[in-house]
Amino acid sequence: MPPMRSALVLSLVTVTVLGCGGGGGGTPDVDAGPADSSIDAPMLPVFRNPVALPDDQLAMQALQLLGADVPGTNTASCNGCHGMTKQSLRYWRALSDTSMTDCLTDLQVTSQASAIKMIDCLRAMPTLATSDFDTKKLGIWATASKLPWFQYTFWMAYGDQGPAKLEQFQAEAGMPKEGIAPLTQAQFDIVAEWFVRGLPGLDATLVTDPPPSSCQPGISADVAAHVAAQATQSWRSVNRMNQMAMHGCGAATDPKQCLQDVPLASTMPYGAGWDLPGRGRARILKDVTYVTSFWTRSSPDGRFVAHGVSNVQGSYVVDLQRDVLVGINTAYDPAFFPDNSGFVFQGGPRNTCGISVLTSNPTSISMSETACRRIAAIGLYQHVGQQLGAGGDYFALDNQFVSDDGGKNPTRDDPDTNFGSNAYSSFTPMIWNGTTYSARTTVNIDTPFEGDTVLSPSAKLTIARVAGPNDRQLGYVLRKVNATFNGSVYTIDAPEIARYCFSGGKPAFSYDERFIAYHHYVTADDAVELGFTGASDPAFAPYLSEGAANVYLMDLRTGVRQRLTHMQPGQYALFPHFRSDGWLYIQVRDAVNNHEYITAHDGALILE
Repeated sequence: MPPMRSALVLSLVTVTVLGCGGGGGGTPDVDAGPADSSIDAPMLPVFRNPVALPDDQLAMQALQLLGADVPGTNTASCNGCHGMTKQSLRYWRALSDTSMTDCLTDLQVTSQASAIKMIDCLRAMPTLATSDFDTKKLGIWATASKLPWFQYTFWMAYGDQGPAKLEQFQAEAGMPKEGIAPLTQAQFDIVAEWFVRGLPGLDATLVTDPPPSSCQPGISADVAAHVAAQATQSWRSVNRMNQMAMHGCGAATDPKQCLQDVPLASTMPYGAGWDLPGRGRARILKDVTYVTSFWTRSSPDGRFVAHGVSNVQGSYVVDLQRDVLVGINTAYDPAFFPDNSGFVFQGGPRNTCGISVLTSNPTSISMSETACRRIAAIGLYQHVGQQLGAGGDYFALDNQFVSDDGGKNPTRDDPDTNFGSNAYSSFTPMIWNGTTYSARTTVNIDTPFEGDTVLSPSAKLTIARVAGPNDRQLGYVLRKVNATFNGSVYTIDAPEIARYCFSGGKPAFSYDERFIAYHHYVTADDAVELGFTGASDPAFAPYLSEGAANVYLMDLRTGVRQRLTHMQPGQYALFPHFRSDGWLYIQVRDAVNNHEYITAHDGALILE
């Protein structure tokens, strides 16, 4: 038995349940007062209590707790990030069943070794004890991360180090995320019972409007007018006027002349064939041996590149100017404000910081620096922008999302779009006082069946992925954001101004807001475009078995899209995003060589 943490012992004893029939308690307080050192050890709390409700009542109460579109639902629950569709709930059930079979195999937590084995199984890389925890390894059991059983299990595994390990687990894999009240034991018991029974009554209880079944493309005149205005009044033009020093440009004033000393991907064995004639060339900014987690984003000047990391605790910010990896106490979702004043990075003690935290040339970042501040209203998968003009407010946008971390295993489809009829987008305005950011009141607007929404640098546009039948993507919808400040709060409406009918991952706006870039996972439908006779062509077979992803560029005014890369089987060009001068940064995940590469691509500059 590991060493006893006395405060944890007392708190666990106060909520102990001696069997499955006992009552549930709330979340124990690990900072409770002094405990009686004569107590030998905490008693095992129950993982869940059986619930005797009839199936129909159980289904309704579980769906209400999860925030599904049913009468009396909890409007601030899982639906803030996830579409509560029948298919997504059934998917969660499959994940939950797998978790019980493969990971949570000893609910009695009979030994320290057993506790460690269960905990490590919940990591993205179970054999690596520093690997991030993965929500998919838990399914619905992620909603129990703040309940007594997990506290006991982490104490059993790590003793006095248990609370710190538990906090990391909760931040990386616990649900719901910060800012939403966690389930109590009694609430979790209801949800867990429903999942254990196999979601009885789901079809009869969750009767929602069906998602759209077709996509009708259309681009209004508002799009061309916006792009024309942005040609001289965008963050690209403002940053150029302010002489923002772009990484790798030196004295060059034409961005096409930047990064000329960075090696071309085509000169590397692994980069053969990546470039397409007339559509730009890829350059290798950095070859990394660690494994990134979810998306990569960079500062407007291109100097800093940030991403979560799967195989070490925390994340990295790559300082390309110093060629230094800076460890940062966060988990995922980096984003940089378009004026280069600061950044948002989720999963740490604070989530917004001024850019001085990076430009001071640190060796590591704790996220407790003076220029950092926690704004709990900013949800996961956020994107940020800023109103143009002196003193313009900053905005963060978040909404329902589908996690996309493809290429770690063969990935052959774009992410699902399980966004429900009750999906909404949350806009959080912010003020910068020269040192830190502070939030104004968040504004929610309804965006049914839309998710993975991205905010443009000027905060005047959004683009979202649109759900179709069977949670497959129908296309993208572009909205114009009209934000009006009234005294102390904003009113916001966002009418649709364009719809584009093709599939891809979460996109990114260029700083002149003319283009979006996105990645698309290779499917059988792409065989002819990639130069094969069809999906049955034997030469195409490696794509079907190993997967791949390419980056595309689309002109918002016309809807015309062009592929910028030609990746080989097992190579994934992912998470494209622009820096201020028009260069694209792309993260390449190479399963063939077991490396990742931070690359720069000039395709948008060639095609503009």
